[in-house]
Amino acid sequence: MVDIWPFCGTRPYNQDAKKLIAPSTDHLSIENIEIFRKNNYWNYLKILNPVGQLKEKDSLLEARNHFKEMKDNDVIKKDAELHFYIYQIELDNHNQLGFLSLASIKDFEKKIIKPHEKIYESRKIERADQMMNLGTQIGPIYVSYRGEKKIRNLLLSQINKPPSYDFESFDNSVHRLWCVNDKNFIEDLKNLLKNINAIYIADGHHRMGAMEYINKKNPSNQKFMIAAFPSNESKIFDYNRVIKDLNGLSKDQFIDILSNDFKITNRSSSFKPGKKNEFGMYHEGQWYALEFISANISDNFIDTLDINILNNFCFTKILNIKDVNNDERIRFIAGCHGLDALEKKVNENPDSVAFSIFPSEITDVIRVADENLTMPPKSTWFDPKPLDGLVVYEFE
Repeated sequence: MVDIWPFCGTRPYNQDAKKLIAPSTDHLSIENIEIFRKNNYWNYLKILNPVGQLKEKDSLLEARNHFKEMKDNDVIKKDAELHFYIYQIELDNHNQLGFLSLASIKDFEKKIIKPHEKIYESRKIERADQMMNLGTQIGPIYVSYRGEKKIRNLLLSQINKPPSYDFESFDNSVHRLWCVNDKNFIEDLKNLLKNINAIYIADGHHRMGAMEYINKKNPSNQKFMIAAFPSNESKIFDYNRVIKDLNGLSKDQFIDILSNDFKITNRSSSFKPGKKNEFGMYHEGQWYALEFISANISDNFIDTLDINILNNFCFTKILNIKDVNNDERIRFIAGCHGLDALEKKVNENPDSVAFSIFPSEITDVIRVADENLTMPPKSTWFDPKPLDGLVVYEFE
């Protein structure tokens, strides 16, 4: 049984939402982010990542001041009444319909809200510091729930009205938001969620860890903001890897050892895996297709995931990367950038090697979470996803 609550969100008021939302650093280069920030004075980037060479305490002060300035100038405004916010996202031929609400820290601790990824302690604390500095959660935690027809029909009953926001974002995705304060709708949605046994964190594990950390420091902060979408509408892309070097091996030595566990085929162009146990590899201007053929794998479900096959049979075994979660030799490239981004990274450093990975499936994510297991960080890239700054939650 999942408990959710409506809330008084703070949202764009006297400025276009498109100019306020914070672009994801996974979508845009550092240079493009600087241009975006420079061209949009009123923008959440100045709150999440204040500009300038400032000391940490000054950065926090800069963020607080800009958030206050946005409120003082009615750039953003907090709703006076409790709402659920219906959220629709479209990208190309993909459409997903969900809602924004509050959820409970206790449900996370009771494993009703379930994670699937490990997190970095330093990033968790960084997120917590940002939130505690403002007393606000800028971006929602993206969660998935098993599709339920009654929930979808209830949401559909409200979107025949004009949305409060309707715009195309920086990544060409279209975002629409309906702010609903109808008491019957609120009660109906709350009751329908009580029939859901669990919801699954798709994106935002570090934010979730930060909210739990904040709650332990201040137990009055019992709730956090989620953006919930049905699992059959949550789309996952690949999350690829670039390794800085071959651990002292020559190309021929590396490929010879790798062929003990993988069938390796030269490709004349970039290779994107089309099924599980397939991988693409790029090194010294050449693409290869890898097919995992080793019988030396355990029956443990978590070990059979593609990302762990690559970790265990290549990164650890051959390239001597003992900690795949924290080693500085690994770079993570979101699938939205395409395989050209892998080529570019490797061509800049001829010693490096890149791997393209078949995307995880939502059924695997759910199984991992249900069995209280975890994937390595950066195993899943959910896209499109809810924007930071469209609706923010100021802690009660």
